[in-house]
Amino acid sequence: MHDPMTVAFYIKYPWKSRYKIKDVYVKDSGYRDNFITIWHIDPEKDGTDDSCGWFLRSRHLDKDVLAKIVHEFEFDWDSTFCPSEYDKENGCDDKEDYTPDHRVYNTGWFHPNGQPNFSVTGVTLNMFYKAALQIFESKQKVNGFRYQKKASKYMQKNLFDIMYFAENSCDSLFDGITRKFERGCNEEYTPEKRKERINSMASCIYSYIMRDLRPWYKHPRWHIHHWRIQIHPLQKILRYLFVRCCKCGKRFGYNETPYGSWYGDKVFHSSCDDSCKPLKESKNELM
Repeated sequence: MHDPMTVAFYIKYPWKSRYKIKDVYVKDSGYRDNFITIWHIDPEKDGTDDSCGWFLRSRHLDKDVLAKIVHEFEFDWDSTFCPSEYDKENGCDDKEDYTPDHRVYNTGWFHPNGQPNFSVTGVTLNMFYKAALQIFESKQKVNGFRYQKKASKYMQKNLFDIMYFAENSCDSLFDGITRKFERGCNEEYTPEKRKERINSMASCIYSYIMRDLRPWYKHPRWHIHHWRIQIHPLQKILRYLFVRCCKCGKRFGYNETPYGSWYGDKVFHSSCDDSCKPLKESKNELM
């Protein structure tokens, strides 16, 4: 559980801030201090700190659509093709010149051992397109196949972001698609792991697409009934008049930032902070 408070908006002063250098005020060229901060307080209805869906996840979305995406992924995940079985089903093995081919070809995105059959980018593009088809089909209000055009349009519009999400050094699908850490730990690829992997990828991509498609006015930052408004000048005045240091009992300056305890029940001056004294004493002893 994390802090349910998230900054929704900043309202800044109309003038630029100033700072002091040797008792001389110098105007900053670009920065403006915050006058009001508007916080969004999540109600934590589902027991988490993001029940409103500030960062959309699959638990905030339609479970039926997610189930359809998972079904599509399972079909193309590690499918195979055997020519001899296909010929037998279609009656081709009755011919005199028929030579059965018993080889099994991997036609899915992954091999049976979980390793990718295509490139990482190719697997990512396939998964995104399959998920987009299901999402736009569920949004279709009339009969027809316009959802396919909408899915293609989404892919074209967001192609760079999708390819960058497939492979980059910070946060990408590369590790999950290649099973980098699982292979490094010699983790066995079981049917349970396969199912868990499909569900994880489907949930990740479904929520990624829906974050792109969500209208701006449906973002939780516009939940006015969850707002808490912090007026910084008023906060400084109230602190100066009524708040006292728990160590020395003196008041805080108007622009002074107090230090707080871990539990938030005590405040004190930076000079009254006891946590830094052992470090200072040890340095003095060494000198």
